Amino acid sequence: MQSSVSELVDSNVRLNEFNSVSTGFSFEGEVREPFPKVIEALRDSKIPVLAVDAPSSWNIETGPPESGPGKGFHPDALISLTAPKPLVKWFKGRHFLGGRFLGKAVAEKYDIDIPPYPGIDQVVEVPTSEQKL
Repeated sequence: MQSSVSELVDSNVRLNEFNSVSTGFSFEGEVREPFPKVIEALRDSKIPVLAVDAPSSWNIETGPPESGPGKGFHPDALISLTAPKPLVKWFKGRHFLGGRFLGKAVAEKYDIDIPPYPGIDQVVEVPTSEQKL
């Protein structure tokens, strides 16, 4: 696995963007090897980083970590799947909502604000301020 991490870090100069999907949104606890190096590479990248559902190392409820390899990691864009998670309160980049997975009745029951999707699009950009979860 060590060579894979090195290859990822080395490939940084050949990519147009990174996708941060290494830990998943249910992640809890300490970040274990080889992920600290991956998250540090994402944090230090000079190219845009796109996070899916939750930025790697972020807590779904409390946002970015205060210490460890994810401290200071703020991706350029976030695609929330189904609905925005509580961590969007700390997210400052471009925010997109992906998928039309919730019906109107479920969204109303849980007071989730689902924006209208244009046409048959499966992704819509949403503002990062004034978001209701």
